Amino acid sequence: MASATVSSSTASPPRSAPAMSAKPWYVRVLQSTVGAKFIVALTGLALTTFVIFHMLGNLQIYLGRDAYNSYAQALHKLGPLLWVARGGLLICVVVHLGLALKLKRRNLDARPQRYVAERTKRASLPSRTMVLTGLAILAFIILHLAHFTFGLAPIATTVDDKGMLVNYRDLVDPKWKDPLDPRATRHDTYRMFIEGFRDPVMVGVYVVCQLLLGMHLIHGVRSALQSLGINSPKWNRLLDGLAVGVTLAVVGGNVMMPVSVLAGFIGTDVP
Repeated sequence: MASATVSSSTASPPRSAPAMSAKPWYVRVLQSTVGAKFIVALTGLALTTFVIFHMLGNLQIYLGRDAYNSYAQALHKLGPLLWVARGGLLICVVVHLGLALKLKRRNLDARPQRYVAERTKRASLPSRTMVLTGLAILAFIILHLAHFTFGLAPIATTVDDKGMLVNYRDLVDPKWKDPLDPRATRHDTYRMFIEGFRDPVMVGVYVVCQLLLGMHLIHGVRSALQSLGINSPKWNRLLDGLAVGVTLAVVGGNVMMPVSVLAGFIGTDVP
């Protein structure tokens, strides 16, 4: 009786499905190009909103010492909330700039060869210099904090009535009296502002930095709206006008104040 031999073939094991990434969802979002652009847009609009309100608050310098010092005092009374807001702004700056640099590097790695001249001409100067203007704005933020927030000498010092050097942080409002506590004092933020912009060099630096901020905003606001999906032929002209309007308002307001001090239009009550 013949026996049939059965050839046993070793079957290959079925392929397993790709393992799910163990990285948290927010890491995956930040590592994706679409997610990174979305976060850059959100943080950019958040910083733009802060810049607008910061400018509007500083415009109270035209109302005089009491109004401006009262505004600064109200902010100071926020206490921990003020530092939470500052911390949130710092996080926005770091995330915004870090992801923007990462996207720029990724774009360069994907296209190592330079664009041809015809295509380069189509891109506006603000769009081609976003990284550079962003880094310049970061440098300006550091200067601004050193100048008015941290009182870094020698750029944040003036001379008091006795001819002695005094730091901006130690200036006291001479006309304010607390009805509940006669010994209480408040910071003379108004004089700090005036003294800070009586220096032509400092005013020049601020004006140049505001122009760079304008270059960043005029492209950044429109690009952020587009990254968030707000992009339609029906609304494009309106959105372009919004970006231009925000830029002109912020740059115009921020430039007008130090120039007004230097020209003597405001601050004449500070000897």
